[in-house]
Amino acid sequence: STKHVRSAADLIRFRAGLLIECGRCGHSQTVDGFELSQKYGTAPFSTIRKKLKCSQCGAKRATMEVLSSPPRR
Repeated sequence: STKHVRSAADLIRFRAGLLIECGRCGHSQTVDGFELSQKYGTAPFSTIRKKLKCSQCGAKRATMEVLSSPPRR
């Protein structure tokens, strides 16, 4: 269940990924818990979401979806 995934630490613990999508232009990126924790530490997603800015259009309208597996690199 992903309903208890609220931070980068939770992503790591559950071996999950996070899809971040711009609500304006649709640009998306997937990240794993390690990437997220390096940039934002232990902050909850609600705090991280407020800080995100789209690299394509500059909008601050991100949506986040927990993925059941981390992204492949």
